[in-house]
Amino acid sequence: MLAVLIFIYLPPHTIVHGLDIDVKCTVYQDIDDESDDVDVRILVMGLKSDSEYTAEVIPDHNPPTDVTTKTDSEGIFWAVAKVPDGENSLLFKVNLYEGNDTDTTLLVSGDDDAPCYSILSLKTS
Repeated sequence: MLAVLIFIYLPPHTIVHGLDIDVKCTVYQDIDDESDDVDVRILVMGLKSDSEYTAEVIPDHNPPTDVTTKTDSEGIFWAVAKVPDGENSLLFKVNLYEGNDTDTTLLVSGDDDAPCYSILSLKTS
């Protein structure tokens, strides 16, 4: 009988990082307009510092939009995507990619876990 043992050695100071994404949305209701805009706030922690990433925001009833920005010195990605007429959507899914487009490997995905808050905005002309 042949027995095979496989050992996996991890150095004692191995650090495993996980990515954490948080997605929140806010509806800005305009008194003078029939449509309302939505801000989708995206926070991702655990990325490479000072590196460029692209967030693809996919609303369930609106066209998708992309936001590209650099992380800070601690590897935190913070961006706000503007979705015109976004009040038609109930769910905002976000995919995060390394680099300045969405043709690379998907790093992390998430969505808003609560309904959007509504804020009444007054237009000043």
